[in-house]
Formats: sequence, C-alpha cells, structure tokens
Amino acid sequence: MTLRFCFIFLLLVCLSSCSSLNRLAKAGPAKPSPFLAHADELQKTQADHDPFLRVWKNPSEETWRKAGTKKKLYIAPVSTEHLRRMNRPLSIVEVREKSRQKAAVELGEYARAQFTEAFRKSKKPLYEIVAAPEKEALHLELAIVELNPNAISAGITRRAINLLAVPGAEAVVGRPLKGNIAIEGRIWDPEQKESLYEFADAEHNRSALILSVHDYNPYSAARKIIREWAAQFEQVTRTPPGGRVKDSPAFTLWLW
Repeated sequence: MTLRFCFIFLLLVCLSSCSSLNRLAKAGPAKPSPFLAHADELQKTQADHDPFLRVWKNPSEETWRKAGTKKKLYIAPVSTEHLRRMNRPLSIVEVREKSRQKAAVELGEYARAQFTEAFRKSKKPLYEIVAAPEKEALHLELAIVELNPNAISAGITRRAINLLAVPGAEAVVGRPLKGNIAIEGRIWDPEQKESLYEFADAEHNRSALILSVHDYNPYSAARKIIREWAAQFEQVTRTPPGGRVKDSPAFTLWLW
C-alpha cells in the first residue's frame, strides 16, 4: 500500500510538472458560442504561456494605444444566455435542469464577485474596478457556456477506478465522470466599439492523489475553478506581451 501511495504521488508530481501532459489531462476546449464576436478566430495557446485554452487579441496597435489610456474596468453581470444543456450522463441523472439553471445564475454572480475581488486584492492591479459603466472604463464581459454539475456517484466511481485499476487511471479514462464548467470572456472598449481581447477556457474536476472533497459536491469544484480564472485573468491584464501566466495544474495533492 505504501509503494502504491508513493507511485501515485510521483506520478501526479511528474504529470503536474510537464505542461503538455498536464494540459492533456485537463478538459478539452468547449465549442465557441455566439457570445464572442471573434469566436472563429480564437487561437490555441500553450499551457506554460497562457492560462486559457483559446485566445484572440485585437491586431490593431492603434486600438490598443487608445485603450491603454483607460485605467478603469467595469465587470458586467455574467451571462448564462448561451448555457448549453448537460451532456454528462450521471450529471443528468442526479441533477434537475431547473436546479442547474439556478446554480448557473448563482455561479455567474459568484464569478463577477471573484473577478472584482481579484483586482481589489492585487498588489499592482492594472485597472481600478468601477461599479457602473463609465466613459473612461473598459468592460469585462463574461459568459458561462457549459456547466455539468459533479455527480457524487461519478466521484465514487472515479475513486474506485484508482483503487481497482492502475493508479492514476481515472485521470485518463474518467473524463465522462467529471463535472465541468466552460467560460468565455472579452475586454470591450465602448468608446471605440472594439473588442480588445477574447478568451475561452474549460475545466473539469481535478484529479486528486487520494480523494477530493470536490468529487462529492455538485458545484464546489466549479467555484474553485472560477476563483482561479479570476486570479489568472487579473494577472494576464498586467503581464507584458510575450510574458507568461501559467495554466492551472490538472492534478492536486490536497483534499480540497
């Protein structure tokens, strides 16, 4: 048992340290929704350079120069207009659609609060957050486009896979058993009527060394993912072109 534990530990550490394998074990990108004006132009990123799976940046230097004079950011209410139906079988079995819709709205409110908090807690934020749209403020617009609540039965099954099969096997074969959430966002300059930066990302329940409390709660993993997105986005805004903001790991050594 001790050898098994050590093997799993070393496996997760090795996988977490390798950016290509780390992203391979993570959720794949969601299909872009009409929420983003440049959805078809989103480009795949590298995990050790960018935290988001797909990104588009306005190619106009003049547009960026004008937008660069603005140091305020308004975070709009998060949209759930493009939220797709559940596609994980056990999520469909365990969670009613009406309940999920309500949870999606609550997660949207949570996301808005967390993105706001990320800037307010930052030591060197690029933007000051304002509570209402202003002439000299850029807009951050977000949308939750996918949400499959974590099914408790799926969490139990994933643990069983690791106990009965090869250690770490659930990270590879357990994708359909993981709850997931996908987000899209853009920075909009209302004065120029131009989109500056658009991104899309998706995450699912993180594979754990032993177990994770998030595998036994429908939405706690989604809330943790949202907090990470908020911190990553804030860091992206103050990172110079060519700088790096790493993706979050696909594995965790912690219980939460």
